[in-house]
Amino acid sequence: MTLPEPEAQPHITLRVHLPATYPSQHPPVFELSCDMLAGGQLGEMAAELEGMFSPGEVVLWQWVEHLRERWADLAPKPAAEDAAAAGADIDADAALAAELQAAELLECGDEAGAGERRQRQARSLAAGDEELERAIAEVAQTVVHGEPFTERRSTFQAHVAPATSMKHVKALMELLLQNGKIRAATHNIMAYRIEQPDKQTFMQDYDDDGEAAAGGRLLHLLQMTDARNVCVVVSRWYGGILLGPSRFAIINNTARQLLEALGYIAGKDGSSGSSSSKGGGGGSKGKKR
Repeated sequence: MTLPEPEAQPHITLRVHLPATYPSQHPPVFELSCDMLAGGQLGEMAAELEGMFSPGEVVLWQWVEHLRERWADLAPKPAAEDAAAAGADIDADAALAAELQAAELLECGDEAGAGERRQRQARSLAAGDEELERAIAEVAQTVVHGEPFTERRSTFQAHVAPATSMKHVKALMELLLQNGKIRAATHNIMAYRIEQPDKQTFMQDYDDDGEAAAGGRLLHLLQMTDARNVCVVVSRWYGGILLGPSRFAIINNTARQLLEALGYIAGKDGSSGSSSSKGGGGGSKGKKR
């Protein structure tokens, strides 16, 4: 693929080969080329693409969208040759600003809607649900919080707890929202997957919390890695800089690292444990609070 188009000068070219092990194990084999950019810049961009890949997830469309964003920043901007061209530039800037504003609203999500959901959750707890309070006390002993990770001023943090019923899922969300910092996050994206041995199926669902499509991708991670009896939440504090499609890979990678550390999914050494036996004991990459 060539951006912005093969006839344009300069342009950047992405050549891709898909190995038989993509996307289950390995990323695509690729080459970036551009006469305008130095090798160091191309190497930096290549490293960014590699960092977006998670085994089991397709990544090509994210790569293309990421390169579009990067090229928009790097490509030289031609000067307007006359007043008409200048006027066209102004119109284009206005259109771009409107597009970015719409993208920002999508990426930031419906914070008002998320706030209403959190208020309803708080009211349900205040209503005196004793069973829920017992579940919260139980989950408080098993929840593990990952180390926060910051990318272009947005901060991400994963939270994981064992879950064998919807009671545990609801209790985890209530417990997290009791923390003022987590409650103030722009998004608290959640997914769970609970084994139902008697029915030979799984009870599973997700909540985007205003970050459209992020929850479904988080659940897909649990499905692809066969993680069982677990609920994972990724908090994101938006820092004012749009991350574009790369934010989805960051959210999943943040969750995956903590799930691997706790043994819910196989790590790089191939080891894993039965999630039903996990009591939330902290791994080296997580800490209890």
